Amino acid sequence: MEETPMEESPSNRTLMEESEVTVVDVKSSHLSESMQQKLNTLWGQPNETENFTIFRAPCNIRKTKKNLFEPFVVSIGPFHRGHTSLHSMEEKKWRFLRDYMSRGDHINLDLCISEMRLLEERTRRCYSETVHLNSDGFVEMMLLDGCFVLEYFLKCREGNSNSIFEVGWNSAFILSDLLLLENQIPFFVVEKLYEIGIQQDDQMHFLNYLATVMAARGPTGNPNLPTPPSTIHHLVHLCYHCSVPNPERPVVLSSKSFDLSRMLSPSRIKYFLLDLLIRVLRFPVTYRGRPPLIPFTTRNRSVMVIPCATELQDTGVKFRPKLTPRHMFDISFDHGVLEIPRLSITDDTKPLFANLVAFEQCKLGEINAHLTSFASFLDSLVNTKKDVMILQQCGIVENCLSSEEELTNFFNQVGEGAVLLDGHFLAELFIEVNRYCESSWNRQRARLLRDYFSSPWAAISLIAALILLVLTCVQSFFAVYAYFVPPRSS
Repeated sequence: MEETPMEESPSNRTLMEESEVTVVDVKSSHLSESMQQKLNTLWGQPNETENFTIFRAPCNIRKTKKNLFEPFVVSIGPFHRGHTSLHSMEEKKWRFLRDYMSRGDHINLDLCISEMRLLEERTRRCYSETVHLNSDGFVEMMLLDGCFVLEYFLKCREGNSNSIFEVGWNSAFILSDLLLLENQIPFFVVEKLYEIGIQQDDQMHFLNYLATVMAARGPTGNPNLPTPPSTIHHLVHLCYHCSVPNPERPVVLSSKSFDLSRMLSPSRIKYFLLDLLIRVLRFPVTYRGRPPLIPFTTRNRSVMVIPCATELQDTGVKFRPKLTPRHMFDISFDHGVLEIPRLSITDDTKPLFANLVAFEQCKLGEINAHLTSFASFLDSLVNTKKDVMILQQCGIVENCLSSEEELTNFFNQVGEGAVLLDGHFLAELFIEVNRYCESSWNRQRARLLRDYFSSPWAAISLIAALILLVLTCVQSFFAVYAYFVPPRSS
């Protein structure tokens, strides 16, 4: 006997519907609370102007050169904090804190901690990612890392290098890590510690000393010290304004060549960092911002790339080192001659160059990406080891790396993934070079010179062949002439 399903009564249906609504309300409530908690962990007010001044390198830039953005010796800030390979230096930071505290009786730990705690919220907002440290852990990190940065530069200025070498690492390795984009602490933390620990008369003495050093040993050879921006976010920001020239405001060099590693060398930049640290603290200045970049549009490919050195040479382009460059970007092209300032590439150049390019990309629209344009120019010139060898033979590149292959990889990677806007400062030069290479006359002339005038023997052979051809033609002419116009008999 079949059982007929029992019909639901209106009251049962009402109870089931109410139960389902209750479950939905509970789930919505949990989701709302969870989302609200995440919203509450955000940095601050929507009108905060100091958000995201410290960030990781963009993934499209760091994917093939991850090692150029990660510290090898010391971590500064939260991004690489706790890495096993950097653990030994964490203990050494306490020595720098001890040295900082011993600079005067007016410095005490409670004062430093209270000042760092006042800056905690502002510091957290500077990082592009949520820092999962409690208040005490975050303040401790600020104090240790800030003192480490400050003491490092103070010891360099004072010539107290033994204290740095006691930590077990070369000072240059430490400085290289301090100039990594992802390895930063807000500059106002260092400023506050300087304000607490250094007396006013020491500041003036420090400034006078550094002004003398910069006049004699500045990387541009120019006695005029660069003017820093009114607000410095971190050391990479400061390093960029000190070491990357602006082609729109060129500086005449006293040197007849440009040394890329000398311009970007950490051993040189530390003097800029020290000097500008004092100048910002004691002599605030007004900084005139650069004009915004031109929005990206799909224009002719000729403004984005040029042929490599081998192809340029095949079309008749000659490479020459610029004898009196105004700055590292002083590249010119005229009547088939491409003049480039001499470049010296060392192991110190690689990470600093890559991090400064990444910094430009992170600030795209706020600063002109001149270094990105220069990196794209180098990337276009060099595709293979043969291109590197051509630039070396012309005296443009000095390779201080282990091999031509390593230098080739560096040129190909440094600008990889970077966005190059079509209004970059080398766009007109790219157009002129591509227009020259597209000329069939230039190609034919270059082929003629390459095939018949590449060496004295080839030229002599060509001239001999031409003479032989002329003599043969003359002989043939007189033979034909004698046939049709026989000589008269006397």
